[in-house]
Amino acid sequence: MLAAALLGMALGVAAPVAPAAAATVVPAASGLLPTPQFRRYATTDGLPSSSVYAVAQDRDGAIWFGTKGGIARYDGVDFKVFRHAADDPGSLYDNGIASLLFDRDGTLWAAGLEAGLNRYDAASGRFTHWGNDPHDPASLSSDKVWSMVADAEGNLWIGTVRGLDRMRPGHRGFEHVTNPLLGTDPAAFGLVAALYIDDRQQLWIGSSRGLFRRDIAGSIHRVSQDGTALPIDAWHIDGEAGEIRVESTHGLLLVGSDDVARPLASVGAPDGNVFASARDRNGRLWIGTQHGLFVQMQPSAPMLAVTDQPVLHGDLPGTWVWSMLVDHEGGLWVTMLDGGVGYLAPGWNDTSRFTHIPDDPTSLRDSIVTAMARGHDGRVWVGERSGRVDKLDPHTGKVEHVLSGLGGDVLGMTQDPQERLWIAVRGALYRDTLGQPPQRIDPEGHWLKHPLEVEPGPDGRMYARTFGEGLFRIDQDTLAVTRVAMDQPNQRVLWGSQLTLHGGCFWYASDGGMLRMSPDRDRFEVIPGVTNDRAVNAFDFDDGGIWMVRPDGLEHYHYRDDTLVLDRTVDASQGWPSINVVDLQVDAAQRVWMLGHDGLWRFDPRTGRFRSFGLQNGLANGEFSRGYAVMPDGNMYAPTLGGVAGFNPDRIRDDNTVSPLAVTRVSLRRDGKLQPLAPQQQAITLGWKDRGLNVATRLFSYVDPAANHYRFRLRGFDSTWIDNGNHGEREFTGLAPGDYVLEVQAAGANGQWVHLAHPLQIQVQAPPWQRWWAWLGYVLIALLGIWFGLWIWRRRLARRHHVAMVEQQRQMAEAASAAKSQFLATLSHEIRTPMTGVMGMAELLLSTPLNPLQHDYTQAMQRSGSMLLKLLNDALDLARIEAGRLELEPSPFDPRQLLEEVAQLEQGLAHAKGLRFILEMSDDLPPQWVGDALRIKQVLLNLANNALKFTEHGEVILRARRSDDGLLCSVSDTGPGISEASQARLFQRFAQAESPQRRAGSGLGLAICRELVDMMGGSIELESQLGHGSTFRVYMPLAEPAVAAPVDEFASGRHYRLLLVEDDPIVATVICGLLEREGHRVKHVGNGLAALGELAHAPFDAALLDLDLPGVDGFQIARLIRQREHAGQHLPLLAVTARSGTGDEAKARESGMDGFLRKPVSGEQLITALARVVPGTVASEELPA
Repeated sequence: MLAAALLGMALGVAAPVAPAAAATVVPAASGLLPTPQFRRYATTDGLPSSSVYAVAQDRDGAIWFGTKGGIARYDGVDFKVFRHAADDPGSLYDNGIASLLFDRDGTLWAAGLEAGLNRYDAASGRFTHWGNDPHDPASLSSDKVWSMVADAEGNLWIGTVRGLDRMRPGHRGFEHVTNPLLGTDPAAFGLVAALYIDDRQQLWIGSSRGLFRRDIAGSIHRVSQDGTALPIDAWHIDGEAGEIRVESTHGLLLVGSDDVARPLASVGAPDGNVFASARDRNGRLWIGTQHGLFVQMQPSAPMLAVTDQPVLHGDLPGTWVWSMLVDHEGGLWVTMLDGGVGYLAPGWNDTSRFTHIPDDPTSLRDSIVTAMARGHDGRVWVGERSGRVDKLDPHTGKVEHVLSGLGGDVLGMTQDPQERLWIAVRGALYRDTLGQPPQRIDPEGHWLKHPLEVEPGPDGRMYARTFGEGLFRIDQDTLAVTRVAMDQPNQRVLWGSQLTLHGGCFWYASDGGMLRMSPDRDRFEVIPGVTNDRAVNAFDFDDGGIWMVRPDGLEHYHYRDDTLVLDRTVDASQGWPSINVVDLQVDAAQRVWMLGHDGLWRFDPRTGRFRSFGLQNGLANGEFSRGYAVMPDGNMYAPTLGGVAGFNPDRIRDDNTVSPLAVTRVSLRRDGKLQPLAPQQQAITLGWKDRGLNVATRLFSYVDPAANHYRFRLRGFDSTWIDNGNHGEREFTGLAPGDYVLEVQAAGANGQWVHLAHPLQIQVQAPPWQRWWAWLGYVLIALLGIWFGLWIWRRRLARRHHVAMVEQQRQMAEAASAAKSQFLATLSHEIRTPMTGVMGMAELLLSTPLNPLQHDYTQAMQRSGSMLLKLLNDALDLARIEAGRLELEPSPFDPRQLLEEVAQLEQGLAHAKGLRFILEMSDDLPPQWVGDALRIKQVLLNLANNALKFTEHGEVILRARRSDDGLLCSVSDTGPGISEASQARLFQRFAQAESPQRRAGSGLGLAICRELVDMMGGSIELESQLGHGSTFRVYMPLAEPAVAAPVDEFASGRHYRLLLVEDDPIVATVICGLLEREGHRVKHVGNGLAALGELAHAPFDAALLDLDLPGVDGFQIARLIRQREHAGQHLPLLAVTARSGTGDEAKARESGMDGFLRKPVSGEQLITALARVVPGTVASEELPA
């Protein structure tokens, strides 16, 4: 049959059909002439083939195409293509897809001439295939499937080349439907090319044997064609709201209730092959043929032919229309067998377009239009490049070519009341009178060097706006040109942008601001209230004032007498789109229309919203030039770089259609690999290792996909909405564990916001260390840590308390020790002074004639004083040792002399007790050793005293010999011995051995001996046995001097004149007596000032100074003496003090003293000390006290 052959040719593209010649567009009865402007989709945009057979829309809103090269899904941004893959059984069975269907569950079914039947599973992305199996009678009748349809009960009907099949429930095979009108053989149906289910659930069947209707009871009825007995060859069957349309080889047929199909009764309706039809939401009927597209704007109206012009932007992309779809927004999708897909937005009829069409002498001569003017006969003057002027009939689209060769691009035109056309071209101004050659104004170019626009004035003269030269007035009779006076607030005011007559006077906009014509002064003046610091690009008047557009926004002024008052500014903060406006128009609804280089825009002062117009409104080119024409019917025509654009501002309505918004893709990175997830699920769970969650959403609005706007908010993460602009995807990284809800909003070109119907629930699992059991462990560890911390803290607190107590006790001990030392020092000072008197007087008394009894008494008194002095020294030494202030003062000494002195001192006590004191010295003792002789003598005296004290009969032997590196001494007695218990504590302070004499001492001697020997680096040992006496052995390391020190020699026969400064008279008497006994002359004074006076009157060989004097102490006296001495003078100064401090001697020497003696003093000590400080002697160490 013809239908089969033609369809095979169409789908196989085996024999291309030449496109029809451009048809004449039938004029519309009223309004704008329909000039559909299509958006094209081709293989360069992502289509797998330019031969597109089928189109369908899923429940989300995505558009699906069946093509020669497979299936393509379009979401407004990208095409996703499904093709056959030989090594993938889950892919499409064959690429040639002629039919697409979405059933009531939203499942996609696809079929083709070799593809059989295919079902797509969106969750897995896999296809399931059914085909013909010769061995299975329940299989598909043929792999060549032409059409499909699904009824309300879910039955799937399939039209093949071998009849009609119905898929059984559960997809378990196929039922081959018979037609009783044709016989019992299912194949009698022949090729079933068209299927349709109407709103009464009746099945319409178009086959090679005719057109049939199957009612809901299952009965089949034949549909005949009015006026012929031939069967109807149907390509497709479509319809809605009770209308059944059959696209056939004999044109478009409408089926009535009597089952009779009648041709569409409309002027210009195609009578040949019609392959598709659709009725849009405005009731317009579209018919697709192999020669293009036809549209009927309203019932009974003539058909308008829409043919393809591939070189023209916005024209139909091909010739052969195969199928059509009206989507949920009202947009029309047209599939072509030879050009891909064309899309027509629902607002396509908002504008008309007139441009140059190749090989069409009734079209414009140039697609670039530079100026427009309204004609008095309902037509429009069109200015073009190179000085061409055409005249356009906007109701028919026909163009009359009027003028050519004016020498420059047309910049502005105006038709005056006398039907003469004034034309401003680049560099000249012309007036064209019908039947005469154009006449140039100001041919010499004195004034009109750069004319832009001419407007008739209220005085019957013409006014010309120029570029950089201001305004000029032209007399229409004489054509004389004169300059119009104008204020010039700045030089830029000469660059005019608009001249408009309103309210009987001219208003003028320029780069330098706004001026208004003053009829009384015949000049253009600055308008009070309008700033002239910025350009005014264009202006227009509304009911209450004037709108002006400047480079950075809109301004509105209202009238107040002769002043304009600014009452509104619309800048970038209020949505100003930063466009370059060249013209402004206020419509009847007081909305502001702006024409510019960036397109057509409208601002609604009531809502504050801007709206742009483009191809979705039929505007193929939005680059406007200045100068529009408003016709009596309200239609407005403006020049663009793509021709003439016509629209009616008052008739354009906003589209409030809300498009669906859906999640189209969800993916994440799992184990380093991209893992897609099913976008249909409403809740997803992310493992703790998952990263990079990506969610893609699409607003299925195709009016202007680039204008679709998205914003996201992830509750639990975002504090506010995140504006994503035109990008409908968002990626989340680093989400903390928890529950989130992803909300998405989107708005299409109409600004209507829609929410994601089911926000996406997102759960991010916590890592193992953040699970509840981990937190329980953390709590236990924290409690244990707190307990341990408290334990450590209490322990540290106790330690700190202990340290504080120890420190406090140490401080208290040091304070006590310091107090004790201070007390002992004070006590020593107070005792030494009277002791000086006691012991000194005893010594003086012994030098006088005494009887034996008196002599013994005096000696006893002297021994008691020595014992008392020894106890005092021991106590002071012990205090110094405890305070750490006792320091050894090593110096060369003669060990033999030291031992003999000890023996001499102990002989008296031994003789008194009837004991023998024996000194034994080895011959190897060196002549000198270096050590603290005073402390060595103190140790030996203490040991000897103890031995004598505890020995009643026998002897005490002091032995001394040289060891390897020092002195080894022993003190042996024949006393009672010491028990082992007493030996363990013998060297403790205030400890004594158990004996009848235990109360005779203080118990300090041995303790001090141990301390002193330890300081010297030596050792002390005790060997004792009860009844056999005791032996103390002392080892003291000593070094020999490198050079032997000279031995002091005192000139015994020499006598000195001495000055004694002492405030205590008894001490002074003792010292004077002791010195005078040796033959010295002594002068005594009681204070320092007296001493200075004596020194000033008489010379002295030496001075003895007490340190603690009233008024000026001994230190100050010494300094004063030294300050008064002349060069070469030096008076020997000897300090005699009762002080016991360790630093007193050093302080005395620093103040200028030469020697130092502690009280009480003996005559021998005085003589020895004087011998060391008086010239001719050598100073030595301090003598023992």
